[in-house]
Formats: sequence, structure tokens, C-alpha cells
Amino acid sequence: MHTLENEWLAVALYGWPGVREYVYKPTGTRLAGSGPDGRLAVNGMELEWDEWDIDARPSSDGTAVSYRMGLRRLALRITVEYRLEKQTLAVKVTVEDDPEAALKKLDWMRLPLLSCDDPSFSFDRTEVRQKSWRLIPGGGRGLYDRERVRDRIGDAVPDSAEVPTMHACAFDGNLCGFVQTNYPVLPLLTRVSEDSRYPGRGGGFSITPNTYQYRARERTMEPLELAVVFLEDINGDGAADDCDYHLWLNRQFPDADPLYKKAIWYQVFNAEKDRGVLTTFKETLEIIRQIHHVTGGVPQIAYLIGWQFDGHDTGYPSLNRVNPKLAENPERAEEELRELVRRAKEEYDCIVSYHINLDDAYVDAPDWDPAILSRDPDGAERLWLDTPKQRAYHISHTKDVESGQIFRRIDDFLRAVPVERTVQVDAFRNTNASWEADGSYIGPLEELVCGMQPILAYFRDKGIDVSTEGLNGMPIEDSGVFSAYWHYSPSLLYHGKIVGGGSVDMNAIAWGKGASFDSDVLYRGEPTRLLGEQFLANDFESKRDQVVDIIYLGSMLYQFYLEREMAEWREDGRRIYIRYSDGVTVDIDKAEERLAVRWGQVTVALDGDRFVPIGGRIYAYSRDGSDREWTLPEDWRGGGFAAYRMSGEGRERIAEYPAGSSSVRLRLEPRVPVILEKLAD
Repeated sequence: MHTLENEWLAVALYGWPGVREYVYKPTGTRLAGSGPDGRLAVNGMELEWDEWDIDARPSSDGTAVSYRMGLRRLALRITVEYRLEKQTLAVKVTVEDDPEAALKKLDWMRLPLLSCDDPSFSFDRTEVRQKSWRLIPGGGRGLYDRERVRDRIGDAVPDSAEVPTMHACAFDGNLCGFVQTNYPVLPLLTRVSEDSRYPGRGGGFSITPNTYQYRARERTMEPLELAVVFLEDINGDGAADDCDYHLWLNRQFPDADPLYKKAIWYQVFNAEKDRGVLTTFKETLEIIRQIHHVTGGVPQIAYLIGWQFDGHDTGYPSLNRVNPKLAENPERAEEELRELVRRAKEEYDCIVSYHINLDDAYVDAPDWDPAILSRDPDGAERLWLDTPKQRAYHISHTKDVESGQIFRRIDDFLRAVPVERTVQVDAFRNTNASWEADGSYIGPLEELVCGMQPILAYFRDKGIDVSTEGLNGMPIEDSGVFSAYWHYSPSLLYHGKIVGGGSVDMNAIAWGKGASFDSDVLYRGEPTRLLGEQFLANDFESKRDQVVDIIYLGSMLYQFYLEREMAEWREDGRRIYIRYSDGVTVDIDKAEERLAVRWGQVTVALDGDRFVPIGGRIYAYSRDGSDREWTLPEDWRGGGFAAYRMSGEGRERIAEYPAGSSSVRLRLEPRVPVILEKLAD
């Protein structure tokens, strides 16, 4: 037995690498690790501790111990180090020597790192479950679903087996404990165990490291690092719970590329094989121009969909042919695209970029090659999409990287079109598993570290960030891999670390959470048939009001949120309450679809009205029209400002307000934006 101790923690360890008990001194809380029957498994084989040579070496200050372990049968040597660092027990697993390259994976058998046997505690976890390997109607298989579950341990139904988990914590309002790890794919296993007194009721909750796969193809993984962290109230709401856990994690994650936080970004649907041309290059510039004017020049990113070959989802995996139908002169398509990119940037502060696909391959593509496809267990090429209109197969990112083909195709893409700072990748997943003829298996870890990460690094080395469609059914820690998603529902966990859309529902719930564009913009779409002979217009002219709604009700409010740290998110069936660290609060009534955002005395959003201060501007807007007094932020009361009515053709000055007023009365016409700007001294 060994005991580690500092000002906050006392941790009792076994004579082998396992935690017996934690005592968190400030609250006197006792939590457990594992029982005495815990074991390590090497390559799936559970081993008794006497099969290891174990040399435990405590530090002189009593805050660390290293277990140096040798497995005689494999000549394997690993070190498991436990070290106290303030309120954290840091654990590091290092493979010191593996001369026969025998180690494939380690598993913790009945060896949780943190356990709670008090049913009055609550837990929060993000469960991850894999879908069927059958082809799902409409495309897809082998993907993963995530579900966040929050419950009191004593009210939960016991798990029949350990549950693969992305994030998990246990808390009682005084203390929150959790395990964090650097392992990127399905890092944790959690389990609600049965109460011995009350069958069918939860009695405990445990968090265990998931399988540590040490080898991925020819690579060996970095040492496994885990941290058992104990938090009191760090967000200032008076309780230690899952909000503190999510805030702590958020502070560890890298920030999103600031490019996405300051720009309005959206997709322009240019062409589709069946529907033909929907938005030409010339019409794309007109969309960009009108958005520029109606926002007073807020930066934009416009991703082109169907810019290549014969429109959306054609030509992949090739990326080097501009769709000639989008140009006024088809023989000058590349030149006209370059002119669009230049004018958009110089005249309207808009980056024009591209929606591409690195996941799928079509048999009629110039770069079709069965050698880089994923394979099913029977050796068949891995079918991904099978519809009357198209048939697509999955690319194995690992084989694509090892062949070098992906880098050639990226270089071809960058020679064919001008790319600045960002691209948007459709479905880009680490779930393209492949069963190879030599008996090897390319799984989610290989697809991430041997496939996706080298591709992302190749773009990054060229100054290009890759945004993507969304979670895409991946069982990975997203932060640090991507910083922008197209389909995305914000949360405290990833606030400011992953940014994206979410506004497709067009309601107060989506706006209040934080939402930007999540719908395509097209210039001359075909009408959508409703009931009988009624049609819904689907072109840019008829949808201009909807676009302005998205920008002013959603995008600008989201940019306001992204300037601040989120500290708290509470949600139940009726209400969402969000609090930011500078006192901004968000109240959403889900049942009534009502929204109120306040910053002290300043009302920022109220249902369909907006008064959003960002920098030297206030963006005012009303969906239905309003006439009301708005309290000004304090830094607006010391100088004068002017008001401008905005449209797609520019701005019109409508009033000037002297310094010193604490509020301003605005009569807002329905769907007519007004921007207030500070006057120069």
C-alpha cells in the first residue's frame, strides 16, 4: 500500500497500480477507485499481478509513486506513475520497452479510476453507441450516436455492462469528480452499478479508462495521460456540479480559429447534377454584395457547393475541375471563378471557399481507385450510399494517406482554384473501417491518427483550416480536431472552442442557444410544392427576409455570445438558462418559444427583437416591428452616435443622437435592420 497526500487530497494506492480511495480534504468527501480484484489485460488477456515484476518507487515528498512493471513472457516494460498536482491525481502510462513489438492494447479489468458508492450523488455522461453495420436507408452504417444522460445515481437504472463514454462526472453540489484523458477515441467506460439493498436501482457510478490501443499501423501512440480531478464551485453559482466540469474542460480545449467567430459564414448552392445550375458565379457575387450591405460590411465566408465537375456530389474524390456551367463563358470557368474570389475579397471582405468531399468515391471519377477504398469483412468494396441517383463507396483515409494519393489530389485542388484560410469538408469521418486481405483491421483509431490527422495537418501547413459538416457519427474528442461545424448545437462544453450553425429551425430556442447559418443560400431555386397547387418560392429574392432574419436574429447574437466565456447552462423540458461570465443571461421558454437575453440593465434580445452591442456598433432589428426604449450599454453613454437604416443596396442615415443619454427610442420596421455607430470625438 502507498499513500499520496497534499493540501487537498489523500490518495490510498494498492501495491500494484490501482487507486483504493480518495479523501478530498476541504469537504471531507470520500470516493473510491477500484476493488482488490482489479487487473490489467494485455492484448485481451487478463493477467494476475504476480505475473508482473513490480517495483513501486515513491517520491521523497510523498506526492508521487511510480510502478515500474515488467511482463516476463513478452519482455514488456511499462511504467505507471501517479502524481498529486493540487486537486488532481495525474496518471501517466508509458511503454518503456517492447522489443518484440508485442503490445497491441491494454485494458483495465474491474479497475475503475474513480467510483462513487453514494446513491445521493448525481452523474452526467455522454454515452456513445454504435449503429448497425447494415446499410442504413439513405446512406450510412457503422456510425455512432451520442446521448447526454444526467441523473441521480439512486434514481438511475443499473447498466448491464460498461457504457462507452466521451465525458463523465459525479457530483453532489459540494464536490464534482471526473476523469480526463488524452486518448482521442472513446476514452472512457462508465457504469451505474446496482444497489445491493434495492435490486433494479442504481447504487454506484464508476469511471474506467477504455481500451488503450498502443499500436495503430506502424505507429505507436503517445503515453496515456489521465487526470482524476476534483472541483468545488468554479463558476460562481454556489454548487459543484456538471456545469463546473464542462467549464473546466472548456478551459482546457484550444480556442476555435478566430476567423469563424467574426464572420458570417454560409453555403451557396451553385449546382446539382439533376437540378442543374442554381447559382452562377455572377449570382454568387450578388448574394455576397447584398449581405455585405445589409450588415454594414461584417466579414463573410461563402462556401460554394457544386462548384466542381457536374455539380454537388460529382467527380469525387477528384477536386480539380471547375464546373463550366457556372460561368458566363464556359471556356473561361476557372478565370471567372478567380475573378469572383478576387472581387468578393477586395470589395466585400468575403472569403470565397469551397465545399469538398474527402470521404466518398464515385466509379466515374478521374481518380477512382479501388485500392484506397474501405473493405467489408468479405473483401467487398465498402458501399456508403446506394440510391437511384448515385452510388458511392467509402475511402479509407489510412490507405489514402499511405498511398500518397490524397496529398496529390489536394495539390491538384489548390492549383485548380484559389483557396484562402478555410475549406469546408462534407462528411469526413474516422469510421471508415476496413478489413484487409492480409487479416489486418483499420479501425477508428487508425482512421483518425493515420488518416484524418495527417490530412488535416497537410492543409494546416498550407495555412488552411478545415471545417466540416458536423459530428458525423464519430466517436472522438472533437475539440482540437475541428473548430467549426456546419450542423451544430452549441453547449457549455465547446462554447468558443467549436463554433457553427444550428439555426435551421428558425425559432427562439435555436437563436437563444447561439446559432449562425445552417441552411443553403441559392439564387434561383425551383419552387417547392406544398398542398394542392401552392408553391413555396425557393430563390434568393423571395428568401431575402429569411436570410436577414438568420443574420440579425441568429448570427449577430451568436457573435455577441462568442465574445464572452459561458459559465453555466441549465436545461430541462421547459426551460434553458445560460449565464456568461460577465453577467449576460439567456432565458429560453421552450414550450412557448420565448427568448430574453439581458446584460445587466441592457436588453439584448427579446423574442423577435434585437439590440446587440458588438464593438463600436449596436445591431438593432425586429422581425415583426417594434417601437420601444432600449437601455444603452454604459460605454455608449459618453459619446454621440448615429443610426443607419440598412438594406441590400447600402445604408441610409436616419438620425443622430447626442452624448449623455442612457437610453434610445427606436421605431423598427419589420425586417429592416438599423445599425447604431459611435461618432468620432
